[in-house]
Amino acid sequence: MKKGKWIIAIMVLICSVSLFAQGSGEASDSGKTTITVFHYMTQNSKQAGLEAVEAEFMALHPEVEFENIVYSQGTDYFPQLTTAINSGDVPEIIMGNPSLYPELIENGIVMDITGDSAIEELGLSAADLGDCSFQGRVYAYPLDYKTWGVFYNTKVFEELGLEIPTTATELEEVSKAIEAAGYDVWADWYSDGASVDIQTRPIIWTAGIMNGDTDLFEQLMNGTPITDYPYIQEALDDWARRLQFNRPDALSNSQDQAIELFVSGVCPMMYMGSWAIGDIEAKAAGNPGFSYGFFLCPATEDPADTILQIQVDDAFMVNPNSPNADIAQEFMRYWITEGGLTWTEVSSQPLISGQSSDSLPQVVRDIAAIKQAGEYVGYGQYTMAYTSEYTSAWRRGLTEWAENIITGGSVTSDQQIARIQQLFDDIRALN
Repeated sequence: MKKGKWIIAIMVLICSVSLFAQGSGEASDSGKTTITVFHYMTQNSKQAGLEAVEAEFMALHPEVEFENIVYSQGTDYFPQLTTAINSGDVPEIIMGNPSLYPELIENGIVMDITGDSAIEELGLSAADLGDCSFQGRVYAYPLDYKTWGVFYNTKVFEELGLEIPTTATELEEVSKAIEAAGYDVWADWYSDGASVDIQTRPIIWTAGIMNGDTDLFEQLMNGTPITDYPYIQEALDDWARRLQFNRPDALSNSQDQAIELFVSGVCPMMYMGSWAIGDIEAKAAGNPGFSYGFFLCPATEDPADTILQIQVDDAFMVNPNSPNADIAQEFMRYWITEGGLTWTEVSSQPLISGQSSDSLPQVVRDIAAIKQAGEYVGYGQYTMAYTSEYTSAWRRGLTEWAENIITGGSVTSDQQIARIQQLFDDIRALN
């Protein structure tokens, strides 16, 4: 990272101070206008990236300062955001893909930015644009995108003579060889709801799009039985094959703990998203003997089914009701344009615009090259995403499935599907 970027990150830690209790949009004791950013970027590298971009913006606008409020997306984010809204402390900038929060849009808390020139200049694909839209209107400024797969210890693979697996069976055989060599196989992190969700996506997301079920999530929320889509149960069964190689702390580990286990060499493989690359790089800097690579997780016996899946990762909505909405919007336009390069270099996230940097880790550039070649499926191709209620219910059901397998429970995948169906039915009954 360039020395200047670190200086910027340090500057903002000093400058970005205000009190949330004062209420969003108010001037702080310093007399400056405070812009509150409510987000779920728990990764240190992303927080540093945000602070670096904010420092650049404050240098251009010395009358502005920022307060960043962060919660875990899988547990606290939406409840805390709801509490803030109900108390009248609505932040100027709210992180999230709009389709997850339709109630915010319906209540006029999110600005309609359809036709914004800064977004149009990004040259987004229909799938990308779909991730920051709801019912055909654009409500979020997209920064970057994410994918998920297996980060692996290249030295351990070389020492054990292991090849990159191309089928689910090959991945299971690799896992057995790693276990036989005395290693803990997977650096698990099932205390976070996002961890269980991404485990099922290699089958569900790809099969849904390939089968033409682009209304999959919309239909499930409207009452179509989960059993109408057999590949959902197949995804649970596939994940169970990986769960058999769990560590005793699999259910309690956080994402950061999993990264530590991976980088320290305890676990040669870690299933995680590209959002973790910055933190992996930071921890790896203290372990010069460590090297890693990345491969897409094979979940079937056909290598052709293993396709890059992408979704807009960090996207932010603007609250139009704040007296400082215009400043917040100006900051978001800056972030996705002039501030983009700073963001990607500090956070190690691939920009949705395609802009890149030679200082990025090779794995980031490799992922970006696959997307640029068009060899991927995107979540934005679906007509609708799960709302926050259904996302929570889905992840609850998946967490129960992980607990069942890890603890040697007797619940079968078809029984767990019935359990998730009940969770969905309960939501519809309440609404």
